[in-house]
Amino acid sequence: MKDTPLSSGYRGYVITFSTDPQRAEHQMHAVIFYLVTFGYIDGDFDAQEKSFVKEIIHQLIQHRATDAMPDAAKEVRDDVIKKYTHHFHEVFEGIDQNVKDLFTESVSEGEDPKAFVHLKLKVRCFEIFKMFDHAGQEQLMALIDHLLLADGVAHPAEVQFRGELAHLLEEDLGIDVVEDDGDTARSVVVDSPRDSLPSTIDHPFFKPFEFHFSADPETITRQVGADLALIDRALAVLAEQRKKGAGRLTGKKNVAELAGTEPFLDGHTYVRMPKPGEKFELIVLGDLHGCYSILKATVLQSKFFEKVDAYRKDPTKPYPLLVLLGDYIDRGLFSINGVLRTAMQLFVTAPDHVIMLRGNHEYYVEVNGTMYGGVKPAEAINTLKPLLPIDVFRHYKNLFEEMPNTFLFDRFFFVHGGIPRDRIVKERWKDLSSLNDPDIRFQMMWSDPSTADVIPADLQDQAARFAFGRMQFRAFMQRVGSHTMVRGHEKVLTGFVPSYDDDEHARLFTLFSAGGANNADLPAESTYREVSPMALTISGEGGGGSGGVHMSPWAPDWASYNDPERNAFFKVAPEIPQRK
Repeated sequence: MKDTPLSSGYRGYVITFSTDPQRAEHQMHAVIFYLVTFGYIDGDFDAQEKSFVKEIIHQLIQHRATDAMPDAAKEVRDDVIKKYTHHFHEVFEGIDQNVKDLFTESVSEGEDPKAFVHLKLKVRCFEIFKMFDHAGQEQLMALIDHLLLADGVAHPAEVQFRGELAHLLEEDLGIDVVEDDGDTARSVVVDSPRDSLPSTIDHPFFKPFEFHFSADPETITRQVGADLALIDRALAVLAEQRKKGAGRLTGKKNVAELAGTEPFLDGHTYVRMPKPGEKFELIVLGDLHGCYSILKATVLQSKFFEKVDAYRKDPTKPYPLLVLLGDYIDRGLFSINGVLRTAMQLFVTAPDHVIMLRGNHEYYVEVNGTMYGGVKPAEAINTLKPLLPIDVFRHYKNLFEEMPNTFLFDRFFFVHGGIPRDRIVKERWKDLSSLNDPDIRFQMMWSDPSTADVIPADLQDQAARFAFGRMQFRAFMQRVGSHTMVRGHEKVLTGFVPSYDDDEHARLFTLFSAGGANNADLPAESTYREVSPMALTISGEGGGGSGGVHMSPWAPDWASYNDPERNAFFKVAPEIPQRK
């Protein structure tokens, strides 16, 4: 770092902090996370280690205050030390709880949740190291070495973790950056989030689909039969779209070469390039996870049906498009029979106006005649598996595997997770048709952005769910020719966050649409209740237009659709309890 150093220490160990108060606060948070992480690596962050961390926090603040306030009266300095020690002890408790929450995150089938958490912690620790200059990194490593013996013994897992971090810091992190093509990035304005007003509207479109699965064998067989027929209709629409668009990405190096083309689906990639002056309005939803009230509220409050009708009557009106980023199932109470069923009905009813992408939860695996959810826990399949034959889930598996993964719209890139690993891009990328490579598609359902510039390839390879860095993201976006990515996958408490927003040629936004503190779509114990779910409207016109493109995040009024008068799911209790 280039700041004038301000040093703090613990029993001879010195940490260099920024003189900028806001950056120093972030650095202190990072150090605390680092220490908490190391406490968990041996599997038991015990009371002695927690006391040790709290003592480190106190000593760091004491040294900072002494260095920063050498002429202050002792009682003034002591008051500052007391105040900030209390503050950062609260930060410590919060970070400790955040790490515990990682053990509830989704992991792929066959993946050890503990190994997944350790990888997430390793990535975060790597990010923390990159916040410091070389001298600061050495100081942190010395602090780690001291922490290793805090409980009287250096646990082998802790020693291994320390060694892996040291190796990652020494790894060559070179990135192949493609030169900008000289194209000027579109002006994209991000509006402040807004709430929607309470809603009393309903629509007959939804009524036929708002029913629970029955516990009666004959009734559920009939219900599921209708759903399988709906799947067949959706598959037929996708097949027809693919037939018309087959091979159209081959040889195209970036999206600039797609300008002026008619909309198409090539393999698992949708493309729509608006013509200059053509107005559009995209309504985007991230992960829904069985939150049917949020899907219904978004469709109705955005007036999606009315806008489709208006466009069909007058094509000079803005072209409306509902973009769903995947993860329709699991977690919430209305996944297969609520969100997924309705999303398919929307798609088959207006296939030119609905984009239905695949998420990592839309992933089933058959092993020795038994079907499993590819993500743990997999509530949707686990709830129904005791009641239905495997052929039903084979049908869903086929649907999931046929779902598109990516959507290229103008210079926007829509996907569930993020970018593929560096290694596979270097080995297999040829042109935009590479987006249809099965492994690349799979990886793009699972990745998450990191605050680091680069995540080493060895670290990316250690789990299905992996991280990528800011420079890696910029290189990928330059390769594709897109400027803005909108993705879901990651639970963000505010529902919408700019993950990378300081580079007009490589902006990344995360949208999460499941949640609500009192949302009856979710089990009472769900951690998604911490989330303020958001939808996103993207409006503008092809060619950029004089006003550019606006991204407007907004909060659907899901509470109005927890009302049985507007949602028949709440008129009677479910007959089949959810199983994890």
